[in-house]
Amino acid sequence: MERLSAYGYETILALVLLASLVLIAQTAMLCRSIANLPQRRLHHALPGVAALLLALSTTLLLGGGWSLIRMELPPDGWLLPQRWGVGIAAIVIGLTACERRLVPSLLLIGASVLSLPPLDRLLPMSALLVLGMLTARLLLLAVRTQRQRSRTVTAASIRAGLDLMPDGLLFARADHSAVLVNIAMLHFMERLCGRQYRNAAVFWQDLLAFDTPTVAEKELRANAVLFRFAAGDVWLVQRVQLAGDLDGWQLTASCVTELDAVTRELAAKNEALTNMIGAQKDLLARFEKAERHRALHEITSRVHDILGQRISMLQQLLASAAPKDALDTIVRIDSLLESVPLAQEAHPATLLADMTDTYRRLGIRIALMGELPRNLRRARAFAAIIREALSNAVCHGRANEIRITLTERRLRVSDNGIGCMALRPGGGLTGMIRRVNELGGRLIITHTPHFELDAQIGEKQDD
Repeated sequence: MERLSAYGYETILALVLLASLVLIAQTAMLCRSIANLPQRRLHHALPGVAALLLALSTTLLLGGGWSLIRMELPPDGWLLPQRWGVGIAAIVIGLTACERRLVPSLLLIGASVLSLPPLDRLLPMSALLVLGMLTARLLLLAVRTQRQRSRTVTAASIRAGLDLMPDGLLFARADHSAVLVNIAMLHFMERLCGRQYRNAAVFWQDLLAFDTPTVAEKELRANAVLFRFAAGDVWLVQRVQLAGDLDGWQLTASCVTELDAVTRELAAKNEALTNMIGAQKDLLARFEKAERHRALHEITSRVHDILGQRISMLQQLLASAAPKDALDTIVRIDSLLESVPLAQEAHPATLLADMTDTYRRLGIRIALMGELPRNLRRARAFAAIIREALSNAVCHGRANEIRITLTERRLRVSDNGIGCMALRPGGGLTGMIRRVNELGGRLIITHTPHFELDAQIGEKQDD
């Protein structure tokens, strides 16, 4: 093996400088690790201390070896006890640290073994290997430290994350002095007010006092201010007082353009719905009024029909050739009329049968052709028209023959009475016209020489 004395001055100087750089780097790494260590865990720094002592002994060995060469003395025995102590201690520390960091501990153990005095005959090769292992250990620890820092939440990472947020944030102390303001909030301040604020109270007061419609329209809310910018975007600034240990203020500026558009659309729809409900209520009130009027008119018409039927029957009774049976006949007629229902719950066919049977018993010849319509509403209207027509034919027309023709959409009633010279619609005729109009049809009335009515319902009506 080549001895140290075989190398020139320049080589020895380069080795000393290299060892000094490793020593400085190791010292910096050790100081940084100790500063970041929590209390009562200083034993984690022992591998760094051991690596630092190895770098120091290697540097002294190279520098001292050159001095010995200049004095023409052999380097054997230079720092012998110190090197033994540092090497053995480093080996022990490396073995105990293998559980936490395997590769850095193995590098430390290897450098410790190469630094022992029995390997002096291998110098400077062994010294170079020691420096190489220590340098590799430093690089490995630096890479791992950087990875840990990238995964660790720090104040800088928090600030960087807040600056990336699209919403503006401002945190202030209890005295309103700003602690943190992200970039989005600064941009909002400059856009709205033309300046930046470091006092939350001043910023909030300027927001409340803002009055520049050309820039934005302001809308005050509870602990919040809404700004609609001329560009079309909408921002909501809110202020919240922090409680507990935080004891301060938080101001946020959020873009709520889409939310505001949806809210305004819903408000417009709610207003339209409210107006529609009001219109429906008015329409319902008018409908109820019209329905009450119609029901009253219906009752009036029915009363008129019943009275007309009673009068017509009494007239037939008085004209009878056997007035001696008048009392019994009146009782029978009265019971028959009472059996004719006044309400609409009875089926129209039942009403028609009762009416024709009553008039036939009074001697009125009634020819009924066809059947009532299958449509219940149309059938009820036809039955009511027939009842009014029978009463008019007997009471006013003095008829004793009545012809009724029924189809699904048409009703014809004719008699052999005297008719009338002029038609003056009363309650009965008015009711018939109204019923036909409600079905979407038309009513044709012929009053001379005999009374005849023709009710026609269109094909597309009353379905």
